[in-house]
Amino acid sequence: MKFLTIWSLLVSVAVGAHQTEDEYVVIGSGPGGGTLALGILYPRGSTVGGSSEVNGMNWALPPDNDWRYIASLTDDDSWRPEQMRRYFMELERNEYLPEGVPGHGYDGYIAVTGRPGVVKLVEEASRMIEGINISSTQELNDLLNRDMNRINTSRYEEQGVYRFPVHIDNLKRRSGARSRIADTLAAVDENGDPVYPLTLSTHSLASKVLFEHRPDRKPRAYGVEYLQGEALYSVDARYNPNQTATAQRVYASKEVIVAGGSFNTPQILKLSGIGPAEELQRLGIPVVVDLPAVGNNMRDNYEGGVVVQANVPFENNPFANCTYNLSNQSDPCLTQWKNDHTGPYGEGGAPLTMWYRSKQSQNNDSDIFFFGGASAVFRGYFTGYSREQVPPSTFYWSMVKMKPRNAAGTVELRSTDPREAPLIIFNYFEQGGDEDLAALAESATLALSIFNATGAPYTPYKVIEPTPGIPLEQALKDDMFSHHVSSTCRMDPKGDRNYCVDSRFRVNGVDNLRVVDASVFPIMMGGFPVGPTFIISRKAYHVITADHGCSLG
Repeated sequence: MKFLTIWSLLVSVAVGAHQTEDEYVVIGSGPGGGTLALGILYPRGSTVGGSSEVNGMNWALPPDNDWRYIASLTDDDSWRPEQMRRYFMELERNEYLPEGVPGHGYDGYIAVTGRPGVVKLVEEASRMIEGINISSTQELNDLLNRDMNRINTSRYEEQGVYRFPVHIDNLKRRSGARSRIADTLAAVDENGDPVYPLTLSTHSLASKVLFEHRPDRKPRAYGVEYLQGEALYSVDARYNPNQTATAQRVYASKEVIVAGGSFNTPQILKLSGIGPAEELQRLGIPVVVDLPAVGNNMRDNYEGGVVVQANVPFENNPFANCTYNLSNQSDPCLTQWKNDHTGPYGEGGAPLTMWYRSKQSQNNDSDIFFFGGASAVFRGYFTGYSREQVPPSTFYWSMVKMKPRNAAGTVELRSTDPREAPLIIFNYFEQGGDEDLAALAESATLALSIFNATGAPYTPYKVIEPTPGIPLEQALKDDMFSHHVSSTCRMDPKGDRNYCVDSRFRVNGVDNLRVVDASVFPIMMGGFPVGPTFIISRKAYHVITADHGCSLG
């Protein structure tokens, strides 16, 4: 086997927002449950393709300044936005713009489309943010059809309202990593033989990377040890600690590539002897490389909600006739999707988005990414969140704080058992918390002003979140959540002892080992990491094949 890749196949994990270990577990039923939730429920995809199979499918490129930062930090111009746009074009199969629009791809493996929104509220948002008074339906459509992912180096400086593209195909099916892997495995030649020498092992939990120790040379990764068995990881709802697992080994003649995500990549590296020496020695793990960056510097976008119930239902509610019972064949929305792949079950949950630059923005880019819609709600994750039903008069904005100042989060091993989830502590608001909360409070005030401006018949409305009756910043802080973790194996300048990987994804201090996932980002990339993560996977494909002299197919 030439290349061996470790993916993360996990379910939800509760992660503590505070420092004490007893706050690691989520307790209670969440909003409305009458109990206190200690920590954050952090769902992840327990399937091939990982979290790209359970996410909101929001497809938004980060500001070009984010790519420029990485290029400057690493002194590697291949990370400049012009080059990263090339990888974006290679992987995108755009289905919401006319073919030929510059800067987009139309033959890639990630399909992307869009969804309509709510008229009156969009009109008021455009007036308040952009100073545009919409006078016709055509003008409204033209406004929403602006391309948020267009070629424009300063596009995030232009605050405004957009229709939110999502990575689904023209049959309204999720388009992500799983479909690419499935298509690769299914490809056969004229004789019916597999085209690609790819083996996929499911029900497999990586326990450590194997290293060859060589005198006067760096240790060399040559394989992976893993456990074979179903539901072996402790956060899986089916987990049974008494279940036995079979230890296996698999070997790579070229390289090992870790893609476990920002929680499990540092866990795997530490179990393998790569990480802060003091932590490893405390657990009796032989130190291969003393690498302080592993599991530290964790970042995440803050996210908070503004939820209201209007006086009457909002117009354009695509879910009005849905019963939300997938086992009930009388559900007209399910029937519509099965018959002709149209209707609300083939759409994303947030049709609208806004970019807004708060007074706390550290440059000219918008630093708040709103997304939302009518007859729905998103207030983070809690037990039973997916079954929450809301009145049709509900509208929500979820506010993502881009470029949060905090990088104090940590991922630490609890033990040497690979089945035990690590201790994940975000240390929220420890760095720059006052400024980030001020930005979110300013944005929440804007969102409420937009609701006010919609007027009759929607007003008066009832505020659900932020919780009325307490100071706005405190209400936002109490209800803050996140699900965009990154930077636990960060990229930094070569030669800096604190870097985890270099600009070619190579792990510091060893040979034949790379990391390709969101853990390598030195900063948060825009509002939604799925697009940037897909993009760097494409870049890694070019980098790795070039390093081994392979021709690109």
